[in-house]
Amino acid sequence: MIREIESQTKLREVMKLNPKIYEFDAVIRKVEGLDGAYIEFPWDVRTEFGRGRAAVSAEFDGIPYQGSLVRMGTPGHILGIRKDIRAQIGKQPGDQVHVRLWERAIEKKR
Repeated sequence: MIREIESQTKLREVMKLNPKIYEFDAVIRKVEGLDGAYIEFPWDVRTEFGRGRAAVSAEFDGIPYQGSLVRMGTPGHILGIRKDIRAQIGKQPGDQVHVRLWERAIEKKR
């Protein structure tokens, strides 16, 4: 496990990705009119990642997920939580979840 974390950190450095791992607790919010949910990222994405949208890897209560921090008519950036992940962790909108999040590399389409 430690070797895997060290190699991920080195990869982020080589690819000029943000090396920080963000860890925080967040309330799961409901997407109005849909069976969707998200958490709010409590930092400024442009300051932290140098752009307005960031591809990230995350863990919700230890369950892995890959997505993007985006603004969807919300005051700040959000990260969606799929229904299957909510089922695995046994949580729904209104519940608190522990989040670990870091920037991930994405392949550029040619």
